[in-house]
Amino acid sequence: MSVHGIPEKISLALIGRSLHRGWRDFLGMAAVSMGFAAGFVVIGLGLMVGTVTVGMGPMVPALIGGFMLFGPVSMAGYHALLSARRAGHPVRLRLAYGAMRHAGRPVWVMGVFCSFIVLIWLTDAGTLYSFMVGQWRHDWLSVLPHTSQLLRFHAGAAIMGGGLALIVYTVTVHSVPLLIRGQGTLVTAVTASVRAVGRSFFVHLGWAVTLALTVMASIFLLPALLVVLPVVAYASIYWNEAVFPDAENGTR
Repeated sequence: MSVHGIPEKISLALIGRSLHRGWRDFLGMAAVSMGFAAGFVVIGLGLMVGTVTVGMGPMVPALIGGFMLFGPVSMAGYHALLSARRAGHPVRLRLAYGAMRHAGRPVWVMGVFCSFIVLIWLTDAGTLYSFMVGQWRHDWLSVLPHTSQLLRFHAGAAIMGGGLALIVYTVTVHSVPLLIRGQGTLVTAVTASVRAVGRSFFVHLGWAVTLALTVMASIFLLPALLVVLPVVAYASIYWNEAVFPDAENGTR
């Protein structure tokens, strides 16, 4: 199946509808959704503890921001769960992990692309860290910008990372869901994603900010990520279906 036609023009109201649908889908399979999210929570906690332990506490926000860029690839698991529920099939955790493991090559190409951008982000943030902080910080308080020095560092890292994150978002926000749905090739899916963002840029920007703030806040309160991650994943699936509806996979 290919990507047809012009993306639907959307309004800001879709943000609220998407989150509502995501929450409703989460409630319908909360246990398995949280179980799948648990793996990402453990990885995130490990990265945070490791970064503070080696004395680079101020790098935690940049690391978390980079970790968020892998979110699109995890969509394969949540899409499998949601598709099974819609079809009335049993919803099991192994279904989500199997979907990620057997995701098509284009999806993993997007994962490699995200990894490359993360490395650029962390390299830039590390360079900025050496110039603006330049000392080992083993305390958890250093994760937050509680001094003028740390505030400048976090602001600089956020500006650099924000630009890279916008590139990743524009390329992946629709291409990964489309590829998971079996619509189009890597090139056509990426082109469709960029076209959709450009067609409703400020609405997509609002969605990006909503996702970033929600996920970032929940990562600092890691247990909350068990709920937030699946909710935004299901909401993102609904978002993609609203922009690229088709006869087989309508926005029910």
